[in-house]
Amino acid sequence: MGNHWRGHSLRARTLLFPALIGLFLLGDVFRSSYLSNPKEEARVFSEVNAFFKGSDQEVEVYRLFGKEAGPTMLIFGGVHGDESGGYLTADRYVGLKLVKGNLIIVPRLNLYAILTGKRTGLSGKDMNRKFHPSEENEENQDPDDKIVGLAKSLMDRADIILNLHQGYGFYSPVWIDRTRNPIRWGQCNIIDVSTFNLPDGRRLYLEHFAKEVAQKINSRMMDKRYHFHVNNTNTFNKRSIHLEQRKSLTYYALAWKHKMAFGIEVTKSCSLPQAIGYLTTAVNVMLEEAGIVAETFPSISPAVIAEELKRNEEFSGLRVKINGYERLIQPKSKILLAPGDRFQILSVEAEHSHGWYPSLSGSHLYNGIGKVFSITQSDQLILQKYAKKVAIFNILMKDAVPFQMEGTISSHL
Repeated sequence: MGNHWRGHSLRARTLLFPALIGLFLLGDVFRSSYLSNPKEEARVFSEVNAFFKGSDQEVEVYRLFGKEAGPTMLIFGGVHGDESGGYLTADRYVGLKLVKGNLIIVPRLNLYAILTGKRTGLSGKDMNRKFHPSEENEENQDPDDKIVGLAKSLMDRADIILNLHQGYGFYSPVWIDRTRNPIRWGQCNIIDVSTFNLPDGRRLYLEHFAKEVAQKINSRMMDKRYHFHVNNTNTFNKRSIHLEQRKSLTYYALAWKHKMAFGIEVTKSCSLPQAIGYLTTAVNVMLEEAGIVAETFPSISPAVIAEELKRNEEFSGLRVKINGYERLIQPKSKILLAPGDRFQILSVEAEHSHGWYPSLSGSHLYNGIGKVFSITQSDQLILQKYAKKVAIFNILMKDAVPFQMEGTISSHL
């Protein structure tokens, strides 16, 4: 990464980001609070906070702190629920062990959109068109406002911001065909302007940084059809063909928070493991160029990723309460209840513990964790891993079943 705070090029790992020393000191406070012995050598620490917990708009924010101070990168995934590559890629970084620098990761910013498999959130509108300063002080425009507000506040803690996406076709600066041209989005680093002038006279050289990143990404890809380009939407220019981007997350981060902000978009014209591999390659390079050092980065191999996705869908059971008594429901079991029984889903027993969302098919809720349901008729408990349906448990009423069925969990104790 070039030194994008000044006019000449230096390696990013030498950057000190003087304007954000206070942020790094704050990071030291977080780290020291986790030390059992303040004199022992600094270790890698992390924390996770859930906002709007238990709702269909729950947002988990992961903070990772390195052994050494350094820049902080904020990674968003899942602003669009129909772009699974984005949130699945972001989720791969939550367990990273950092040597230098810090990460803030929001894998599933728009959970409702993810669970419904749609581009839009609970409001029915595109969340990536709600990042505009004129909306900051207005009262509760729609259910997405609180999530947008949270995302804006997290930007204050970061130096560099990434928003992960999947798009149709392949971006090309020149027209090649209907799937590879300037109005497509796949396989590109998106910037809003080449150079941004800060109020204090410094400059952010986004295009220079994005080109360096693209070159390194492409050096790791054998298939040139999937090489990355830099897509400058020229959002500040009134003649831009992408004026809608003025309400996007990355534009807001740059224009109003004065942060280096990039969209990373890979194509949907490939398998999901491939898409995750391309996004992982891009994020890995972004981290390297920013001077954030990890013990190891996630693999970019589609075969490894495919196996990882399969393994992450494995679970050993559902922990529930039936009329106040805790039970473990094994996979493929049936659940036998009496009308009026109180049924609560506590957790999913799995090695890969996050991204599980059980719900009842007769309920309007998608995130049923912690909810207490009064069961009055036969139903189905649907278990999703992110947006993928992993298992279905049939809930049967006692008066509709003449005898105890094998593999059935009953409310009778």
